[in-house]
Amino acid sequence: MSYATQTELNGSDTITNIKPFEPTQHDFVNKTEIAVLLLDAENLQINTETEKLLTTVCNCPIQIKIAFANWCRMGKLDIELHGRGYDLIHVPAGKDNADGKMIALGSSIHERYPKVKEVLVCSSDKVMTNLCNHLQQHGLVVYQVSKQGEDITVLNSSTGQLVRQVANSVIEIPTIAQFIHQIKELIKAEQKHTKNTWIQLNTISQNYKNKYNLTISQIAAKHFPGKKAREIFTNHPQEFVLHQIAQDAAVYITLFDINLEQAEKQQDDAKLSNNQSLVLPNMATKVDLEQALKQIINELTNHTPGSYINIGPLGSQFKEQYGKPITEQIKSLQLSGNFLKFLQSCKSFQLRKSTKGWEIAIK
Repeated sequence: MSYATQTELNGSDTITNIKPFEPTQHDFVNKTEIAVLLLDAENLQINTETEKLLTTVCNCPIQIKIAFANWCRMGKLDIELHGRGYDLIHVPAGKDNADGKMIALGSSIHERYPKVKEVLVCSSDKVMTNLCNHLQQHGLVVYQVSKQGEDITVLNSSTGQLVRQVANSVIEIPTIAQFIHQIKELIKAEQKHTKNTWIQLNTISQNYKNKYNLTISQIAAKHFPGKKAREIFTNHPQEFVLHQIAQDAAVYITLFDINLEQAEKQQDDAKLSNNQSLVLPNMATKVDLEQALKQIINELTNHTPGSYINIGPLGSQFKEQYGKPITEQIKSLQLSGNFLKFLQSCKSFQLRKSTKGWEIAIK
């Protein structure tokens, strides 16, 4: 990361070098003065490298950092910022709610923190200009921190000096198509390693971060701003299936792969010999199979009776209990159609299609 400078306003000073802050006698006299950083997290992302730049631009130590956002829509950004010492202010979902709260609190920042001398207003939204002018009128030094393309600019509103942070090696965010391919490869590797079809989403998230030095939240922020990271997967039901038994339970993910059942079928067929009967004991009719699936649904919705579940976990649980793919059992009973068609033909179930795929519940 390197820092370059540029004059963009008439009459503004040009800074040729940014050097680490070296205290002078004047600084020791005013050592109790502090700087406050205000961040509109819905509008601007600040990493640790940018924070290092800001410490060299302002003269007072940044002792207070406050970030504003609807944290329910920001993935795990709240965890990251909290770990970096930010106070987090939550606002309801809405286009200008974070701006309004930041302006309201920022306008009285000199009253809340009498020792504040400098304020860093971090937002690319032009509405913050009024806040900067208000703070200047109260004798504070204001820095407007904004983003232009991939560059971060810091404007000293008092002197007109502008500093630009230019990234020589910007982390490239993959396209959605590239990201889906990367995630699918990680899921397949974990499935092969664990011998399980369903993998915890937290495990895949950590594996992705370890391999690509990126978080899924960063991908979501790039392509789906304001949405949770898991919505990447729910928005692509043709690729992924998510399952969560209860609200506070772990989230599991698997691939929605039409070839998966074919592969399982071929693997199971290879194990069969001497024309061994494919019909499971005590499951010789369609009614028997329907009752077996009904029992599994009851077990999966034990804590939330009557709720819907994705049909993916239902098929996986059937195979785990009976050692045989559900599609193979349907074929063994000489029933026409696939798994979905069979479920739709059963009087005990009701189905619906959602963004997560087909879901089932007991009538």
